[in-house]
Amino acid sequence: MNRPPALSIVVPARNAERFLAATLESIRAQTVQDWECIVVDDGSTDGTAAIARRQAAEDARFRVIGQPQAGASEARNRGSREITSQAEYLTFMDSDDLWLPDALAILRGELARHPESPGVHGLAEQIDEAGRPHEPGAFPDFGRGRLGCRGRRIVAWPRSEPTTFATLLIGNRVFPQGLLLMRRAHFVQAGGYDASVRLVEDWDMLLRLSRLGDIRFVDRVILHYRRHAGNMSTENYRANREAARMMHHRIFFARENDERQQALLRVTWRAWQAYLAQQTWREMRHDLRQGRLDRAPRGLAHLYVQLHRYLRGYPTLHGL
Repeated sequence: MNRPPALSIVVPARNAERFLAATLESIRAQTVQDWECIVVDDGSTDGTAAIARRQAAEDARFRVIGQPQAGASEARNRGSREITSQAEYLTFMDSDDLWLPDALAILRGELARHPESPGVHGLAEQIDEAGRPHEPGAFPDFGRGRLGCRGRRIVAWPRSEPTTFATLLIGNRVFPQGLLLMRRAHFVQAGGYDASVRLVEDWDMLLRLSRLGDIRFVDRVILHYRRHAGNMSTENYRANREAARMMHHRIFFARENDERQQALLRVTWRAWQAYLAQQTWREMRHDLRQGRLDRAPRGLAHLYVQLHRYLRGYPTLHGL
């Protein structure tokens, strides 16, 4: 008698025919075998559903679910509701990325060694549309470059330590989605994805997950993150800045914060503004030494904003 899968994979897909077959093949090539994969076709108008169904016809571990277009968060939540109830682990894979063959084995092994943790994540390298390396080493360094507050100062987080609520207060370096493997019960307890959050829904979910325990960090590249025209909207600076501002406000005033977390938020917010001000001052001094006097007004404006935010002591939804 076949055992139910221990690990469930959800792939939200909308108009993903260009890369989906390669993504699903990277799932099929995993060294662990006891998984299931739910592909949620989110109202595609191209050949996405047909590609997914062909894979399901060849391998019964794949299933395909269709729904009217509702967005990636709703597709992920829908897929999480369709997985086998006995599955212990859950992960979400974007429809254009590629796992290395031992990705799931590495992540699951780390979680097995740390039963107290709700999840574990690794690192990604970037590839271009053709699957060629793109800026090798840059994205793993970005993932390793976590920051956190200790002793009222922002410090580089040691590689040997997990990703925590404290590190996620500043920002999220755990993306794309396929870097993270969670215990299914903890994902459910955290509440899944909030479809009302735009651009930073993964950060929002991770913060809620981190309230349940520290997220283990594996200093290994396990995924190839594909950069192409279809996902370049994430590089819109203004939209990302506004989304980050919204998240800082949302985190700071969340009703779920206990007294310890609220105290940490207050200290971290001021430490973060001081850290940014120090960076601004260093950049201004460098510009002045180089004779770039035209940049001084902008630097002074940034210093004023950072000082104002420090004295205020909390984030707002507007620019200042």
